[in-house]
Amino acid sequence: MPGTSGTGHFILAPDLEPISFDDLPLGGEWTTRRRTISETEVALFSAVAGDFSPLAIDVAHGGARFAPPALLVAVAIGLGTMDMPVPSVAEWEWLNWKFPRPVKAGETIYARWTLTQKRPPVGGAPTAIVVWRVDVHTADGALCAEGEVGASVRRKAQSARPAATDSTSAPAPTPRRRRGRRQPAASPPAETPAVVVEATPSAAPAEKTGAPRRRRRRRSRAGAGSGANGPAPTGNPAPEAAPSPAPAAAAPSGLPSGALSRVIKRLRRT
Repeated sequence: MPGTSGTGHFILAPDLEPISFDDLPLGGEWTTRRRTISETEVALFSAVAGDFSPLAIDVAHGGARFAPPALLVAVAIGLGTMDMPVPSVAEWEWLNWKFPRPVKAGETIYARWTLTQKRPPVGGAPTAIVVWRVDVHTADGALCAEGEVGASVRRKAQSARPAATDSTSAPAPTPRRRRGRRQPAASPPAETPAVVVEATPSAAPAEKTGAPRRRRRRRSRAGAGSGANGPAPTGNPAPEAAPSPAPAAAAPSGLPSGALSRVIKRLRRT
């Protein structure tokens, strides 16, 4: 029997403690006790849910109210918590129901639970999904509701911990390195010899083209005194200097006037 401990905490009996995912028997079936739906329960549930539809508050259907579908689901789950192994539910996942027959106030119902699925846990998750099929019948065996209930149920700590440890401690696989040809080590670049560029003398300016200029020979006065047909002077020629013609007044008095004019013309011609 449940009771309280010295610290005030509520203690469940061993047969009422929640069952983990690993201990739930797949394919197990449980039939619950029976329960009669009363007029008071229909009225209270309609008030709590705020359901004031004619189906819930009208008594014109044979003098009795219809039980709301949500009330049937709630009663079926409540009956299951008393007459089947209580799973350690972390959270409810979904409900999928059909109601082929209405239930009136004053009828008696019961539920049959069947564990149809135990989905494998994902990695090291601490919970896993289980699915029950629930059939609700009246006392005469008529099916009035059927559906599925999915829940996330906690796993045993020792079952969830190794998987979680493996998933966290396993080192990530390192990518394999592709073997390739070993490339030779790069040799240092060869030093290029320094090129010394010597300054070349600039080319000599091009000589002026054209006919060579005739050098004027300076005749000595002695040669001039011997006449135009006298012998040519010997020795090195005089430096290149254009002598000015001697004036007639400076000409020696011993030469004839005709010879002197011819000498002057020759000098001018040269």
